[in-house]
Amino acid sequence: MDMENKDNMLIPGQRIRPPDNKEKVLQLLEELYGLKTLSISELNAYDDRNYHVICEETHMNPYITIISKYGYVLKIVNSLDSQKTHVIEAQTEMLIFLHQQGINCPLPVKNIHGLYYTLVKMNNEHSESYAVRLLIYRPGELLHRVPITRELLRNIGNFIARLDNILMTFSHPAYNHHKTLWMLNSVPQLHQFIHAIKNVFERELAYQVIIAFEKDVLQITSHLEQGMIHGDLNEQNLVISSNGKEIFAVIDFGDAHRTCLIFELAIALCYMILQTGDIAMGKYVIEGYQDIRKLTDLEKKILKISVCARICQSLIMGAYSYLHDPQNEYLLTTQKSGWSLLKKFWPLTQDDVLRNWGLIN
Repeated sequence: MDMENKDNMLIPGQRIRPPDNKEKVLQLLEELYGLKTLSISELNAYDDRNYHVICEETHMNPYITIISKYGYVLKIVNSLDSQKTHVIEAQTEMLIFLHQQGINCPLPVKNIHGLYYTLVKMNNEHSESYAVRLLIYRPGELLHRVPITRELLRNIGNFIARLDNILMTFSHPAYNHHKTLWMLNSVPQLHQFIHAIKNVFERELAYQVIIAFEKDVLQITSHLEQGMIHGDLNEQNLVISSNGKEIFAVIDFGDAHRTCLIFELAIALCYMILQTGDIAMGKYVIEGYQDIRKLTDLEKKILKISVCARICQSLIMGAYSYLHDPQNEYLLTTQKSGWSLLKKFWPLTQDDVLRNWGLIN
């Protein structure tokens, strides 16, 4: 590892996604968890491999009382995050804590040795080690498959503020110095990956956003309220109730970290606006959020730039990862709508955006 990677962050050219090997997954389920698989299907994932498995009722795991009828997610964590075992342990504790607080999330399951994760080789003895975890699957429609209404967006805003309020009482030492490329604090690292954007105009636009974020947001983060956040409340990570109005569950806490609370809202706004294709729809998310947590003037002031920075992060890292993993179409999710949205959004004045979002009259 070179000096640049002292925080264990992705460096250009590094490949971290585990190989796809369903036979190995079935073997791991039996050997590590004492489970026999009835069906297996791969779920969308960025750098990890996630498999939804339905298992037979008879099992050999002393830590499982009843087999989950909706199945489990066997998660094979990418090689970079697999080295951060203290963070994996922190995530496990966070999920158990949230479950106890009434937040429906994937609950970790112990393996036959009483452990919440194991490091395994996926292919041969010389390959990378990957952390293997098992989580109870939460059924329901993901947000990207349901019609988006104002009521749903308000409820999402409400849920975000509620989740972060609950997380205010959670802490774990692993999160004190935890850094990944997907944190908004890591936006300056995007300079290393921006070459993946081939269109000159788009590359210049992204560059402007990064520079503005460095200058106007990162300089003042010490003046903003801090706490634990989920860090990736996108349309793939919110499970919606059958009436289409409520948040039934929240999944994938792989990007959870300690940072400015406003970044949780900015990240969610980025994806909700991408999902609706309408910047003005952000108003309803913010309304729901402010029912529980009022934004400060400073938070309002940096919201537009923070949302644009997340759009850039998603566009640049998606394009970069796709260069190295062209089989993974999921990496291009944001590309289709992201650039057209950013081109509309970035030229708007601060007042236009705040007026659009009901934050000034």
